[in-house]
Amino acid sequence: MENSENKIIFHSKNHCPSLEACIILDLDTREVCKAIYERPTEDLIRRLNLKLRFTRNYDCIRPYSDYCEEIIILEK
Repeated sequence: MENSENKIIFHSKNHCPSLEACIILDLDTREVCKAIYERPTEDLIRRLNLKLRFTRNYDCIRPYSDYCEEIIILEK
């Protein structure tokens, strides 16, 4: 995890119904999470502050990793 003046990187290990569904249905979480959750989360973050951006590190996402790495950036 990282916490700086303009970036927060956090590792999510919480219960995730989407992860469970992807495992059961043999779907790739990298594709599903990007298609379903990236835009709504970005929109929510931007409502808090127009300079905030949200993304994930899709090289570090469950079940291919022990956690999902998520990033919030404050643009200058």
